[in-house]
Amino acid sequence: MGLYDLSFYDVINRNAQAFAHNLCWYEYDDDRKVTYAEYKAKVDQLAAGMSQAGIIKGDRIGVVGKNSLEFYLIYGAAAFLGAIVLPINWRLSADEMSYNLSDCEPKMVFADAEFQPTLESKREDLSFVQSYYNLKNDNGSFTPFNSLINEHDRLKPVEVESADGFVIIHTAAVGGRPRGALLSHGNVLFADLHFGYHMELTSADVHLNLLPLFHVAGLFLVTSTFHVGGVNLNISKFEGSVAAKLIQESSVSLFFDFPPILETILQAAKDESYDLS
Repeated sequence: MGLYDLSFYDVINRNAQAFAHNLCWYEYDDDRKVTYAEYKAKVDQLAAGMSQAGIIKGDRIGVVGKNSLEFYLIYGAAAFLGAIVLPINWRLSADEMSYNLSDCEPKMVFADAEFQPTLESKREDLSFVQSYYNLKNDNGSFTPFNSLINEHDRLKPVEVESADGFVIIHTAAVGGRPRGALLSHGNVLFADLHFGYHMELTSADVHLNLLPLFHVAGLFLVTSTFHVGGVNLNISKFEGSVAAKLIQESSVSLFFDFPPILETILQAAKDESYDLS
């Protein structure tokens, strides 16, 4: 391990001390709020359970679901264990999901209830998956997410170097098929530093999490906000009126958008008299 190696879990550990009581994640859908200290505790418990279930350094962990606290906890637990997150675009067809999963062969897969039938239809093609778990709010027919929460065993984080893989993002199709791009801990953390520097992010910032965590832009804004001790305000489904309301009420200072998203928010603010300044 290099003298200056840093993993994403190192940031989690630092933030649990530097920003212990600051709000880390606000799940708008069900009003769940988690501080930085609480996030680390939940990550450690999930990592202990995943380790007990057989996850080791270098294993891939598939995730098919919309943005949620559980999804982001998986990123943290994977960082603790040196595992690699494989977020899957839930808009894909069954065949496309199967292809991306087969491309990386995750040992464990988490899925929201609404996407579980799609995975069930491809189980025979996914023989490398050893276990399936529910994701958001622990809903669904797979093994309960909470069965992985181990509150008793205290593990030592796996030694992870900056160059070790952290997440695989599938790119747009090349030659008719998507390619999995492996991002290291260093890739993600340096992206955070660049975003933080250019946007002058601080712990006072509030990020409205609109883009999916399977998208590199969505992931980088979440981790950049996390890196500086800010608040990630998460909504699992985009609605212009909800976004405009939250921008006003929660003093949102940043979000990543595409023109149709921005246009929808601006129109909602105009129609319902929300102040976006």
